Amino acid sequence: MENARTIWLTGATSGIGEALAKRFLKEGRNVALTARNSRKLKTFVARLGNDESLLAVPADVTSSEQLGAAYRSIKETWGAPDMVIANAGTHINMPASELTAEKCRTLIDINLVGAINTLLIGLPDMLERGSGHLVGVGSLSSYRGLPLAAAYGATKAGLNNFLQSLRFDVETYGLHVTAINPGFVKTPLTDRNTYPMPLIIEADKAADYIWRGLEKHKMEIHFPAAFSWSCKLLRVLPYPLYHALVRRITGSAKRRG
Repeated sequence: MENARTIWLTGATSGIGEALAKRFLKEGRNVALTARNSRKLKTFVARLGNDESLLAVPADVTSSEQLGAAYRSIKETWGAPDMVIANAGTHINMPASELTAEKCRTLIDINLVGAINTLLIGLPDMLERGSGHLVGVGSLSSYRGLPLAAAYGATKAGLNNFLQSLRFDVETYGLHVTAINPGFVKTPLTDRNTYPMPLIIEADKAADYIWRGLEKHKMEIHFPAAFSWSCKLLRVLPYPLYHALVRRITGSAKRRG
């Protein structure tokens, strides 16, 4: 992590992204911040102090053209970033009665395609340089299916698989790849949830977990430990047992309609 002087972070103005931006600045890094809402991004940067170590590069991660323009701005200012963190994402709770192709496509475009767009823009310079760190923010929900998360879980599972596979292809060039899989973190997204969220933590605490993991170039950063290791254990259960247990835990076994 000591070599990651310049970091590009998407989804920077709220939740985990906001907490990470503050942590990176505290650690003396140059941080390029990307969010879709340029006005909100400008306000956020001003609140952080318009430091010379900050660069606002607004872009919609679903647009390769906008991301390309943002990346060029970073290169012109500081050179190619040492670390790219694809953090932009969203969530829509969708019971069966509200499940639509349009909502699923929105989640796929932002959470999966948007993350891949971000990482691939930074990849060529890293390969040429022979160093760099590619990071994707997923979720513990990527491990196995959960109620109300058919599309969300699929996007995070897809991102996890993408990062795991990419690691094989780039590590021989000297690159690092990290998958971040948080449990419940208090953010504007989780504030929408109406169901219990065990062991939920504040965004600043999540940023601490992530910072320590990135310093060690971990392949996966998952937290909080008690919850994430429980999820890993559930992942190896025979599926019928897992299905029955999750239905009981979440209360989703009640018949509807």
